[in-house]
Amino acid sequence: MIDTIFTEANEVAESLLEEEISLFAVIVAISSPGVAFSFDQMKTFPVSRAELLKNQTVSGTIFSNNTPDEPSAKKKNNFLQKYCIHKNTQVKPQKEKDLLVGRDTEINKIIEILCRFNKPNVLIIGDSGVGKTAVLEGFVQKVVWQQIPELLTGLEVFELDMGAIVAGASYKGEIEDRLKNIAQELKALPKAVLIIEEIHSILGGQASDSSIANLLKSELSKGLRLIATSTIEEYTKKIEKEQGLSGMFELLRLEESDDDTHFRMLKQALADYQKHHNISIDDLTIKEAIRLSKRFMKERSLPASAIDLIDQTMASLKTAGESFLKERNYFIGKVLELRENKKLLTEKDRQLQAQWLYKDLCQKLQNLSGSESETQNEHNPIENTPTDELLDLCRSLIDRIEDIAKEKRSHITQYDLAFIISQKTNIPIGKLKEEEKQRLNDMENVLAQRVVGQDHAIAIVSEAILESRSGLNKAGQPIGSFFFLGPTGTGKTELAKSLAEFLFQDENAIIRFDMSEFKEEHSAALLYGAPPGYVGYEEGGLLVNKIRQKPYAIVLFDEIEKAHSSVFDVFLQIMDEGKLHDRLGKEGDFSNAIVLFTSNIGSEFIVQSFEKGNIPTSSELLERMSGYFRPEFLGRLTETIPFAPISKGNALKIFEIHLKKELLDLVKNINIQLEITETAKEQLSEEGYDIKYGARPLKGVIRAKLRRPLAKKIIAGEFKEGDSIIADWQEGKIVWNRKEDNNIKDNVL
Repeated sequence: MIDTIFTEANEVAESLLEEEISLFAVIVAISSPGVAFSFDQMKTFPVSRAELLKNQTVSGTIFSNNTPDEPSAKKKNNFLQKYCIHKNTQVKPQKEKDLLVGRDTEINKIIEILCRFNKPNVLIIGDSGVGKTAVLEGFVQKVVWQQIPELLTGLEVFELDMGAIVAGASYKGEIEDRLKNIAQELKALPKAVLIIEEIHSILGGQASDSSIANLLKSELSKGLRLIATSTIEEYTKKIEKEQGLSGMFELLRLEESDDDTHFRMLKQALADYQKHHNISIDDLTIKEAIRLSKRFMKERSLPASAIDLIDQTMASLKTAGESFLKERNYFIGKVLELRENKKLLTEKDRQLQAQWLYKDLCQKLQNLSGSESETQNEHNPIENTPTDELLDLCRSLIDRIEDIAKEKRSHITQYDLAFIISQKTNIPIGKLKEEEKQRLNDMENVLAQRVVGQDHAIAIVSEAILESRSGLNKAGQPIGSFFFLGPTGTGKTELAKSLAEFLFQDENAIIRFDMSEFKEEHSAALLYGAPPGYVGYEEGGLLVNKIRQKPYAIVLFDEIEKAHSSVFDVFLQIMDEGKLHDRLGKEGDFSNAIVLFTSNIGSEFIVQSFEKGNIPTSSELLERMSGYFRPEFLGRLTETIPFAPISKGNALKIFEIHLKKELLDLVKNINIQLEITETAKEQLSEEGYDIKYGARPLKGVIRAKLRRPLAKKIIAGEFKEGDSIIADWQEGKIVWNRKEDNNIKDNVL
């Protein structure tokens, strides 16, 4: 029991800012229910804990261990000293630091609001990284440097220490008590203002946290001056619904500035980073950082995203050289080990480890070189390079990297930034640096290599994307919104994958929704979020969550004729504004995405038109679609694209493309060389051709006639690693031939 009493007394002493446990703290601890006496026993106790704490000023005079004249006696503003940071003392002299650039309007707005007679309180809201903290620092600078109106001269600025205010809170309501005491001490000062960054973190958004909101509302009405910050999302969830509290603030929305302003901000902010890393950066590289972060780091706003990118690039360059010099002996030893272990390792294992070592060294060279010319010769295919020759290349790479590391490069380049972005996004660095205009000019040819027999569809999509990329489209809208129409198996999904690979360097950059899963109204609501009170409300909208995870993607809505009609309201918002908000207020940005819709409606008309040698016009297609889809939806589409049925001639080309993916590339992984004769290809493609189902049966033929029989023979031991096999068509069957000692051994299927 004694330990419990003194533990509680210690917490009381800390809350009263006493340096040691006083008699008063012990009495308060004893009067606390459940410490020395039970709740029932405390009913007969002559005094309560609340009464003692209420009169703590008088009691402190009687029971304090210190006399008022002693240095350790209670001082004024104890709560401000313990739970707040005095910002006036942390600003450097004006000669040592320049005034914050690019946010003069916002800072002056804060000063104007603080000069108001009624509700002199500011709530700054903005996305993460937009510069809320920087604006506050700029405001404090002006206060300390006396660049403010006479009404605010002598203003003291305190910032609430969020960690200290929460730490050690032992009973319900203690945080509120601390905040109330802080407010009282602030109001006792002639001129003072309190800053609370991320104010939503102490509001909590729960019913039990409304007491803090009520306390702040009460203190603000009594004269407390407050500057608070929050994100737009948290403001919507936790502050806006507290009408009494939000009404006490003047709202200041902080938006991203233009690129020129961001450049000025970075020029000023990066001085400290260059001094810390001892690495410099030129103006062109700063502008490239702004461009790359705007495109590939959408999770944070500028200028913070660009600063983070540059900071990480500088740190990477600084550590990469020092790390390699310490790892150099390991890499040299690895090369020697692979040279000498010819008997202990199989040739395949030696070659595989040599390839891994080579790729690892190439990556280190990329990180250190800072120039594309240094690494452009290191991307050639190495699968067929002899092991000893590959080890020679590794040894020369080690020497090159060592020379670069010893130079201790003192500046970063645009290539360094691209390398870091490549690591973050998994986009190959060569494709990041490739000129986009040149790539777009070759768009039709690149897509046609993969999507066969759909030259008309490819041409329409390419022209629309070129128009968007030229900057002539409406700002904020998706790159394009296309309606793919035609029979099954004609390449609609394949074109979507090809677009993802071409535009976003990732075939898997596709967000696909099977609209047959959204037939009912309640299931359709999952796209933009379940209503409050329903399961899944806190998770937000499925569509918004996915586009926030993959802002650079193809958004594919498959078979939209099967979806509930309410879904089309979502489509209209996406195509018109390029943005969608779920029920939690989270925003999905589709301005960097392509939106695709597919449907089988009108397939018979499309097939008949192509058989007659005519390409269906947009007006003809829209006329047939109008019976199924709303005119406002059809009118917002970039293009309506018909897909032609697959011809026999195109079936062979498609068969060869599928054959490479479904079989030839797979057997290479197990070190088997497989060749399919032209006769076999023609016969199998003809067998898999079906005008009704398009190219889909071709994969089934490859699986049934080639892959499964070959798998059985490999398992049975008829074919093994290192074999060269030829599959031929003879007498209506596939014949498997293995080359062995210049003799042909036949295996008939």
